[in-house]
Amino acid sequence: MSVSVAEERSVEAGHSLSVGTRNLSGRHRSANRWAWLFLSPFLAVYVIFLLYPIGQGVFMGFFSWDLLAIDRREFVGWDNYVRMFWGENMTWDPGHLLAWRICGLSILLPVVVAWQRRRISGVTTTWLSLALVGIFGVAMGFHPAEGSRWLDSQFWLAFGNTIAFVLMSTPLIVGVGLGLALALNRAGRWVGLLRTLFFAPYVLSVAVLTLIWAFLLNPQLGLIGALTTWLGQEPISWLTSTSLAMPAIVVTTLWWTVGFNVVLFLAGLQDIDQSLYDAAATDGAGSLSRFWNITMPGLARTTLLVLVLQVIASFQIFGQVFIMTRGGPNGATRVSIQHIYEAGFRDFELGYASAMSVFLFLVMIAISALQFRFQRKAES
Repeated sequence: MSVSVAEERSVEAGHSLSVGTRNLSGRHRSANRWAWLFLSPFLAVYVIFLLYPIGQGVFMGFFSWDLLAIDRREFVGWDNYVRMFWGENMTWDPGHLLAWRICGLSILLPVVVAWQRRRISGVTTTWLSLALVGIFGVAMGFHPAEGSRWLDSQFWLAFGNTIAFVLMSTPLIVGVGLGLALALNRAGRWVGLLRTLFFAPYVLSVAVLTLIWAFLLNPQLGLIGALTTWLGQEPISWLTSTSLAMPAIVVTTLWWTVGFNVVLFLAGLQDIDQSLYDAAATDGAGSLSRFWNITMPGLARTTLLVLVLQVIASFQIFGQVFIMTRGGPNGATRVSIQHIYEAGFRDFELGYASAMSVFLFLVMIAISALQFRFQRKAES
């Protein structure tokens, strides 16, 4: 009798458990449906305005696509990338740079001798031999045909200027943003006004920004030129100097965008527990020690966010350069986006412009991934 009662209770418990499980899974399905419903407007915008253009750009990169004749396109495969990384009308000649190639191949002899004397392994000998034959026997035989050229010199000039701008602007803008945030992270009568003043330039359009700074940097009419003259010096032609034009654009970008970084750093600073600073001060820690041991670790994620956003924004520089210098003087400020823009909308080569855009996109993705990886290593 007791056994049957126990069995009945066990069956009832199992039934209740299965019913509860079904109810729970039903609630999960209902919650998932509502979640997808709320996400669907954002996902639709994300797919239409981000994923689809990226896919279209990758697709167009494999075509010779004329802007003025969208319906006239020709599949060219990797030709656009070959033009970018390799050159145009490349040919191979066994006699090209023959003396240099013979000198390079002569290195094979000491490699073989070292292998025979067992100073290097057979595997190392094989790889060295293949490398020498590949470089001096094959690769150095390639050269552009008459009237052609290696690579796309204008693209790599623009890409080099872009890298220079990223290296110049990113540490400066991030560092100044952090410094201003530390200075403004306090209570005070005028702190709110100062925060507003530092952020205000960020809301300006690039056209307004460049007009302001082009006037300021004008050696005859600008405020900076007048100040230089008042100090008894000759006014400097900032935007027509090959060595000063890029730094001038960096300073312009600093004034324009640093306010956004200040806001992000202020938000990060306000998330750090004040009791940590109080405890450190009680233990006699100085301001520098508190900065390195409390502030910087507390701002680690914010700093990573600011760095990633700043690097991506710096790689996409275009408006300041295009309006202020048009890429001059002598290509000193010509950047990648300008070259892509001119290839697509001046030369009507949408396919080649798309291939360059894909390359720049991959570079930004790779650098961002490296930054996240370094951050994980630092945290671990």
